[in-house]
Amino acid sequence: MHIRSVAVALVAVAVTACLALGAVVTPNDVYHALDKIPLTHRAEIVHAFGVGFSLGRLVPDRTLRLVDRLAADKGTTADKEGILLTIANALENDLPVTLLIDKTEEGLARNVPLYVILNGSGGAVRILGLVQREKVLAAVRDLLYAKGIFCISHAGQATATSLPITRFDRIVTEVADVLCDYVESGASPLDGHLIYQRVQTRLENLSQLKQPTILPEDAALVLARIKPGDLTAVLLKVLG
Repeated sequence: MHIRSVAVALVAVAVTACLALGAVVTPNDVYHALDKIPLTHRAEIVHAFGVGFSLGRLVPDRTLRLVDRLAADKGTTADKEGILLTIANALENDLPVTLLIDKTEEGLARNVPLYVILNGSGGAVRILGLVQREKVLAAVRDLLYAKGIFCISHAGQATATSLPITRFDRIVTEVADVLCDYVESGASPLDGHLIYQRVQTRLENLSQLKQPTILPEDAALVLARIKPGDLTAVLLKVLG
C-alpha cells in the first residue's frame, strides 16, 4: 500500500508539473486564435504565417500572444487585420518580422492606438508605423544584396558573403531598427556619416557581447561593404 501511495503521489507531481509548464503552443493554436478576429484575408494571413513558422521567422507562442492581444484590443477590426497583413506581407516578401512584432507589442503595452501602430503619425515627433518599418526592412535587405551579402537557407552552400538566414535576418533587423530610430529622432537623413556611426555602434556593440547576438565577422562584413551614402539613399527612397 505504501508503494502504491508513493506512485500516486509521483503521478500527481508529474501532472502538476505539466500543468505548470503549460501545453506546447503550435501553429494550429495560432490559426484557431485568428478566428477571434473577423478577417477578410484570413487565408492569406494563414499561408504567410505558415511560411514564417517553417523558416523560424515566427515563433508559435509569441505569435499566439500577439494575436490574442490584438483580438482583445478595443481598436477596429480593420486596423487589427492591417497589422496582421503587414506582418504577413513581410513574410511573403522574404523579410524578417521580429522588428514588426516587437513594435506592435511595445505599442500595445503603451496603449498606443492601433492605427498609429500600423500607420505611424506625423507632427512635432514623427512616429513610424509598421507600414514604414516594413519598407525600411525591405530596403535594407535589398541594400545588402546589392553589396554582395546574401541570405542562404540552412541547406544552402555557404560562401564568404552568404549568411545563414538567422544571422542575415538579425543584421537586416538591427540596421533597419537603427534607421527607424534615427528618423524618429528628427535628425536629417542627409547626414549619412552620422547614420553610419549609429549603425556601426549598434553592430559592434552586439558583436562584442559575452554571448554575441551578431558575430563579429558578420558585423565587419556589413560595415566594410555599406557606405554612409547608401544609408542616406535608403531613407530618402523609403521615407522621403
